[in-house]
Amino acid sequence: MRIEPLAEPYPEPFARAMAVLMRGAPPLKLFTTLAKHERAWGKFTAGSLLDRGPLPLRDRELVIDRTTARCGCEYEYGVHIRGFAEKAGIDEAQQRALVHGDAADPVWTKREAALIAGVDALLDHKRLSDTQWHDLREHFSEEEVLELVQLVAFYHGVSLICGALDLPLEDGAARFPD
Repeated sequence: MRIEPLAEPYPEPFARAMAVLMRGAPPLKLFTTLAKHERAWGKFTAGSLLDRGPLPLRDRELVIDRTTARCGCEYEYGVHIRGFAEKAGIDEAQQRALVHGDAADPVWTKREAALIAGVDALLDHKRLSDTQWHDLREHFSEEEVLELVQLVAFYHGVSLICGALDLPLEDGAARFPD
């Protein structure tokens, strides 16, 4: 860890935000580290996609988990798998495919394969081809596709921040599957 995180007692605005966001759990190291510097925390939360958004939980988590896995960010992948995999119905085979598989993996429905392919295209080529756009639009509204693009961009950035800060894994966080 390259920056010492904010220590308790937390400033009131941060404490209030964590009470809502973390629902009683301790704040993540990512949050306490960024919150040490008001501008960094403000920029992070201003561009944040920490709300529910138009995608269902499962689709949202598949996009986040695939993005962080492809970016090699075990910290954020582990936080999301621990916190949301069960609620989102992401089983062990799917967790493995998020890290080691591709859109053609048989664990994905056609809809989910379009999501995975979309994430991969954005990370690999920084764009969606006309075919990928069409494949996504077969299953998702325009608003949902925009959300997918923004989630990939945001969690690519989160992955860069976590790597730059060399954040240790959270206690009890999931690891990348073998």
